[in-house]
Amino acid sequence: MRETIGLLVLVGLLALGSALAVPVVGKMLGRDADFALLTLQMLSAAWAEGTYWPRWLMDSNFGLGGTTFYSYPPLAFWAAAGVAATTGAGTPESLGLAMAGWRLLSVVTAALWLRRHVPARAAWAGAAFGALLPYGALVDPWVRFAYSETAAIALLPLLLMALEDLADGDAARKGGPGSRTGAGIPLVALAYAALALTNLPLCTFAAHLGPIYAWAYGGRRAALHSLLGGALGAALAAAFLLPAIGLLRQSNSAEMFNPSWRENLLGYTAPEARLLPIWGGGLIAFGCGLWLWRRAARTSGWRQPGLMRALPALLLGSFALGCVLTLPLWLAMPQLTAVEHPWRSYAFLTPAVSGFAALMLRGLPRGLLFGLGVPLALLPVALLAALGGFGHPHWPLFLPAEQRMDFARGYSGAYSWEHVPAAAAAAGWTGITAGAADPYPRPVPPPGTLRLSDGYHVPAAEGPFSLPQFYFPAWAAHDAQGPVALRANSEGLLEVAADRPVRDLVVRIRTTSWERAGWAISGATAAGLLVMLLRSLPYRRVRPRPGIQNV
Repeated sequence: MRETIGLLVLVGLLALGSALAVPVVGKMLGRDADFALLTLQMLSAAWAEGTYWPRWLMDSNFGLGGTTFYSYPPLAFWAAAGVAATTGAGTPESLGLAMAGWRLLSVVTAALWLRRHVPARAAWAGAAFGALLPYGALVDPWVRFAYSETAAIALLPLLLMALEDLADGDAARKGGPGSRTGAGIPLVALAYAALALTNLPLCTFAAHLGPIYAWAYGGRRAALHSLLGGALGAALAAAFLLPAIGLLRQSNSAEMFNPSWRENLLGYTAPEARLLPIWGGGLIAFGCGLWLWRRAARTSGWRQPGLMRALPALLLGSFALGCVLTLPLWLAMPQLTAVEHPWRSYAFLTPAVSGFAALMLRGLPRGLLFGLGVPLALLPVALLAALGGFGHPHWPLFLPAEQRMDFARGYSGAYSWEHVPAAAAAAGWTGITAGAADPYPRPVPPPGTLRLSDGYHVPAAEGPFSLPQFYFPAWAAHDAQGPVALRANSEGLLEVAADRPVRDLVVRIRTTSWERAGWAISGATAAGLLVMLLRSLPYRRVRPRPGIQNV
């Protein structure tokens, strides 16, 4: 028991370190921290105005707007905005607390999953052991500050639980009263939908690794049913996925399916300094998993379906997707190239190693797992200290909250080029930076123009005029006489193409037909899955008592 408590304390200390401050972006640390900070700030401001899912963020891209939540999943940022609204803390503090919360949640969900297979002490120790691996303890929360990916890692054990429920249901007797054979598909769909609403790259990997895990755990039938659950999960998340796909041509996403994955594939190109901590963390986790698997295979068979076959499949599959071994897949499957960084598959090494550690706990000499966990926990701390020396020579690693936000507002990396609309990207707006000359002068709105939370109110104007926002098809305009046409001007900015004088003109981001269709599909799918889930619940037949007859 002391070993388990010690591991949990180490995980807690490392996770709470994320709550102390958000690192300043430098050569090796906090590469996505500024994007996360400003996105959370803009989402919290939208919540204060009563808009809980603002697809278009008007303050993005130095005030010209952006398509952020049309293509970026919102669930992790909803959680951080909830922390800010509940605690009243500032944006950096709320983001740090949310990051720490997701890291601690990853231990809880992993323990719940492992508790199905091992005693409670082994489950908690295995979950804590996996959380100390460098990718989850160093790369995501510090080197990259990959906030949404950290949140998605906490959800992966829930997907594994759902896949196991699906396989167990398929193995049960079919059709009898109380059979739970249909419960697994709704749970798998819900898990996949949650991943899609949290982090699309990890959801893409889960779509490939999930059926492999289901096959290894429960056989071919479970794998086929997991594909059905995945498809229903995509339909359940259609409120987000359908607009993201339907508006792809109007977004600056042509480069999403790009060749940059080649330089991030282990063994395909020579390693770069920025990739060494990432690849090194993956190799450490993979080697640890192989060692634990080798010991476990001595006492447990792995050729038959079950956890001892599913864990090696997850370990080998997740590592192979990040290295040159799977080059044919990367060349043949364009959906894989959309994840951009193949080493993101290392996130799946965490549950695999956690599972092996939990299974081996009873067979290891007393204290050995704790002895392995201590240096593993100290490794991220040592690497973090070493990497700090490679940061920007004139920037401190941490700043007070107010200064941290000022830094983020003036840093070009706070705005993703992927969230610049296609028309603006074609006009050369993707490289704008604070303080530098914009490629084109920003238009001055007509006199008296009032900026709204989601658009503008123009009292009066004559003829065409432009507004200081990027053009996107979601914009709509109308006055008392009816709709007014909008278009992109030669600079990719929003132009009101009025062919008549306008009075009390309102220009707003509207709900597109893609969003309405997505909500309809999500609602219908949710209703269908609820029916499936209710039909799968156990029930008892009501039998008349002896001596009582119906009249």
